[in-house]
Amino acid sequence: MGILDADIYGPSIRRMLPEDKMPEQCNERILPAICQGVKVISMAYFRREDEAAAIRAPIANTIVQQFIKNVDWGEIDFLLIDFPPGTGDIQLTLSQNAQLNAAILVTTPQEVALMDVRKAMDLFYQMKIPIIGVIENMSYYQISPNLKRVYPLGQGGGGRLAKEAGFSLLGQIPISSEISHSGDKGNSLFEEKTPDAQAISKIFINLAKKVMEQLVEIKKRETAEVEKFFQKDPATFTLQWSDGLMADFYLSDLQRRCPCAGCIEKSVENKAGDKKTNRDELRVSTIERVGHYALRIYFTSGCNQGIYTFSFLRQMAQEQNS
Repeated sequence: MGILDADIYGPSIRRMLPEDKMPEQCNERILPAICQGVKVISMAYFRREDEAAAIRAPIANTIVQQFIKNVDWGEIDFLLIDFPPGTGDIQLTLSQNAQLNAAILVTTPQEVALMDVRKAMDLFYQMKIPIIGVIENMSYYQISPNLKRVYPLGQGGGGRLAKEAGFSLLGQIPISSEISHSGDKGNSLFEEKTPDAQAISKIFINLAKKVMEQLVEIKKRETAEVEKFFQKDPATFTLQWSDGLMADFYLSDLQRRCPCAGCIEKSVENKAGDKKTNRDELRVSTIERVGHYALRIYFTSGCNQGIYTFSFLRQMAQEQNS
């Protein structure tokens, strides 16, 4: 396991992961630090903890390029890159040059945070980087398991974002003194023996399992790409995958399952009307790809915000064929 800390201006990973071995220069290559068996590279190893990183974007970009190209990771199964907030030069350099397999979106529940995460999501769309799902951090606070959860930052923001974009909500991390104390002391949360620490450790373990499941699904999508999609008739379009799977989708069925926030809030089903008539009446003006893993459908009803991932559409297709 390797971690590349791309926060050039305010790195704090060295406090949370104290090194057993410092990074070393070996000819033109950099050997990463070793922290509890994890290989780590960060700007934190090359300046004092209280020293400001007063450097301009071109220099920061150069440092990130060196981390990408010059660090000798050896044999690792995963390299986790911790992006800094925003969508500037550093994020663009990483997206273009780090050969990313997938991205995970991390947000807190409040709408102001979601606004920034949506911009990061759009960057990954533009760079054609698959998104695994959403993690909601500081999701809730619970004094004890017997008491109700409270939501000081709002409730359900990460879940709304995941549903809106057609991703999985991978996990909800609570506000916890155990997490804070472990980070401040540089101790592993998994080695803490308190009931709270053990409960939160299970949340992280389940989160990791979901990430692995989504990575498997991404691999499946890579081996079975959508070869083509076309409008079969005014009310239906067809998708065909490279492994031979083909499915027809009624536009009305898709709009009823639209993941965009507007449709979710309305949540109105016209059960009194004739289903066949509804299917025949609904039209689209445009169907376009979003990266290489989703479609955006522009309905004549006015909805055009829902993003339908190919994994979601494939699941619908397999349900039809089962």
